[in-house]
Amino acid sequence: MQRKSFGASAAEVIRSSDLVLEILDARFAKETRNLNAEKGVLERGKKLLLVLNKSDLVSLNFAEKTKAELLKEAPCVFISAKDKKGKYVLRKVILREIGGKGIVGIIGYPNTGKSSIINALAGRKAAKTSSSAGFTKGKQRVRLKEGVYLIDSPGVLPFRERDEEKLLILNAKSPEQVEECTGAAEKILGIIARENPKALEERYGMKVEREAETKKLLEAIALKRGRLSKGGKPDSEGMAKQIVLDWQRGKISLKVKG
Repeated sequence: MQRKSFGASAAEVIRSSDLVLEILDARFAKETRNLNAEKGVLERGKKLLLVLNKSDLVSLNFAEKTKAELLKEAPCVFISAKDKKGKYVLRKVILREIGGKGIVGIIGYPNTGKSSIINALAGRKAAKTSSSAGFTKGKQRVRLKEGVYLIDSPGVLPFRERDEEKLLILNAKSPEQVEECTGAAEKILGIIARENPKALEERYGMKVEREAETKKLLEAIALKRGRLSKGGKPDSEGMAKQIVLDWQRGKISLKVKG
């Protein structure tokens, strides 16, 4: 029976796999989990491994806290597909979990880096990638080694997920796909101001307090960067779209340098 709560493509991948990797965004592991899909994995007697990608964008302390919480529910591995860090650990865990032979399915929100992880594991550009949400159009099967295959699939959102601000922050939608970005940008600014205010100074030339008022901060950044609308007022929406893009592309992060 198809699990309509998480989509036909994910259900098919789960049915075909011995081990399922759910790719999460290390910055928002809880928010990028699809609990209905996880339930489908366990109900079918499949093994589940949580893979936290984009670990290059979080601090070690942040990662350790996240891992401690997740390990209460399922095995997890941190990786940065961008920097290829953690790929050997992930490969080792995969082979151990499937006994050296089997099918490994990959599911997750759009643009969490599923195809990039396949490429990192395979050691070649086996799966096409893009920074645009929803790029993968169909399942892709890639040989990891003799007897071991990875199956990629389009990013799947829970059908009930309609919060556009959340989807922008999670990079599951691009700014071009929504009418308004200011709410998401203000939340991003609030997160960065709290976790890594230095990033805002480095990217936008703005020194900020950890408890900065995000609406005023967005306007101040627009003025600082010369993003103006008619009458010389700050173009908050235009600046908001740029901030969301910078966040999605990893140009501002939770990780403190040094």
